[in-house]
Parts: sequence; C-alpha cells; structure tokens
Amino acid sequence: MNHDFYHDREQSQVKHRVLQRYLQAFAPIIGSAYDEIVYVDCMAGPWESRDTSLSDTSFDTALTVLRSCKREGRCGRVRALLIENNSESYRRLEEYAQSILDIEVVTKCWDFNDHISDIVAFVKHNRNSFPFFFIDPTGWKEARIDRITPLLRVEPGEVLINFMSSWVIRFLDDESKPFEKLLNTDVEHLRNLCGDELEDELVNLYAAQVRRRGNYLYTCAVPILMPDRDSIHYHLVYGTRGFMGLKEFKKAEAVSIPFMHEVRALAQRRRDEQRSGKGFLFDAAHTYQEDRYQRFNRRRLANAREAIIGLLTRTVPVSYQDLFQESMQYSTVLEADLRQWLNEWENKGWIKYRNWAPRQRVPHSDTTIDVVQKLT
Repeated sequence: MNHDFYHDREQSQVKHRVLQRYLQAFAPIIGSAYDEIVYVDCMAGPWESRDTSLSDTSFDTALTVLRSCKREGRCGRVRALLIENNSESYRRLEEYAQSILDIEVVTKCWDFNDHISDIVAFVKHNRNSFPFFFIDPTGWKEARIDRITPLLRVEPGEVLINFMSSWVIRFLDDESKPFEKLLNTDVEHLRNLCGDELEDELVNLYAAQVRRRGNYLYTCAVPILMPDRDSIHYHLVYGTRGFMGLKEFKKAEAVSIPFMHEVRALAQRRRDEQRSGKGFLFDAAHTYQEDRYQRFNRRRLANAREAIIGLLTRTVPVSYQDLFQESMQYSTVLEADLRQWLNEWENKGWIKYRNWAPRQRVPHSDTTIDVVQKLT
C-alpha cells in the first residue's frame, strides 16, 4: 500500500488492510472446499481514489488477493460483481473491470437498494459457490438491516459491513431518520445515552442483528479511528458461520490494529508539522497520542473476561475452543488476552487443565478446563 495515496483518508487504508489480510486467509480455505468464490462489492465507487490504477480502492484490494490466489492454484473459479450507482464513478469502474481478463468481473450501474434479488441470483448462479459480501456505504442508509437481510441469509456466505457509527451518533436525535430500520429496534433508549456508552450499545445492537438475521454463528467488529482525531469513525462488522472464519478474522484484526496506530501516528505528525512549520527530533511513534482506542479496548477486555468467567462457572469442564469462540466475538480482544487470563488463573491455582500433554505449551481446541476455586 502506497501511503501517499491515503493522505487524510488513512481510515480507508486501515479498512483495506483488514480486507486484504482476511481475504489472504479466506481464499485458500474456501477455495479448497468450494468450486467458486464470488466477491460482491455492493457500493464499489471508486471514491476519492488518487491512483490512476485504482490500487487504493476496496475492490482492487480484494480482487488483487483473489486473483493471486487463483494464479497460484489455491482456489478455482473467481467471479466478482461490482456495483455503483454514480454514473461518473461507474465509468471508471467499468474501465477497470474491462482491464481484468483472468477472472470474470461484472459491473452494474445499479441502485443497490433496488437490486437485492438480482445480487442474490448472481451469487447463486453456479452450484457450490461461496459468496463474500462487502457492504461499504458512504453513509448508513444502505446498511439498514431490513434491506440487507436477503444477502445475510445467503448460505453459505460471509459478510463485512462498514457500520458508520459516527454518522448515526451525529444524527440520532433527528427523529425523521429511520434508525429503527437500521437497527431493527426502537432507538428511543439510545437517545438517553452518550459518549462511549452510546457507541458501545450501537455497535452491539447492530452486530447482534447481523448475527440473528444472517443466522451466523459469530459476529465481531473492528473499530476504525479517524486519522488525526481521537474518535471512532466506523466499525467493520463481520459475520460468519464458520469457526475458521472467526479465527482468521481475529488474526486480521491483530495485524490491522497496530497498523492503524502506525498510520495515525504518521497523520498526526504530518498535521503537527504543517501547523508548526518545522520538523521533529523524534519519530512519529514517540509523539503519538491516543486515548479513545485504549478506553474502548479496556471495556471490551472487561466484558470478555466477565463472559469467560461466566462460561467457566456454568459449564464443567469447558473446552478451550468454547472459551475462544466466546471471547473472540468481543472487538479488540485477541487470543493472547484469553491465554493471559488462563495463565493467571492457573498460576493462582484457580483452574486446572484436564488433558494437558507432557510437552504441550499452549491450550489446544480440545483442551478442557476445570474451575478449582471461584474466579474473580
């Protein structure tokens, strides 16, 4: 990724890193089980692209990964459907698609809302296909649960949605806007919340609706911060029915969060140099300031830890895989956090492993845990 193409839009660079890292794992796994991968970008753009080859777009990020996987023989057929309603953007999108000859790329100048059934028909055209839906609106209306439910229900399939929480919060007090349809619930109680509490509740509600409507086993979300402001711009909400999908998405999150802090530090440094008109002695990482993510992460860690204690208390014994599945659905919580809690409790004699092999170093998916003493 060329940093220059993302100046003042680093949030898109982080979004593309999440998409890239996940699809690099997704493509060979799905390619070994299904005849065809179908990638659908429901609002493709391009928007604000600065590269003539459009390498700084979501669709090129995704198709570069999928085409590489196909060339290397790690997946079979790949089809793509790129949708854009704006006529000028669509012209560039169509030119891009015509330049790709090694996979089938179909473009449609559609209003996404009017063609949901056509999208479903496209992904179901061939047997034994696995679709991946990327829903990335510039606002929030196209991500309404009532509109995207037919896509969520396509099985098999996975989804990644840009949930524009900052826009929802900004306009939440406007009763003329149909946020009830976005979240499939009454939003009056949300108007009594503010700050971090409101953000958390919004994301939790939306992810729960995605999971329920899509009959997904797992949903999780990655917070994406503004480049040079200490605030969350949006959350990438992911839904899957597969344990392996959850595991690989958390790996993508683990890679992308440090990358987000890196590019935000560079954005802050660029802003400070523009304001002061001079350079700095230390590199950007030394002067990087951030509080919003840390607050978010502390709350999610506390939520996940409480949930793990509850699961250990209710179920005896419990498998490590069950603990992993429970904790990894909390944003920013990583497997290293889960292992740290278990190590702490084991060292204190509060838990014990039932089937730990002599040379085993870390818990395996079938490793079982017993509670010896009340956890706190």
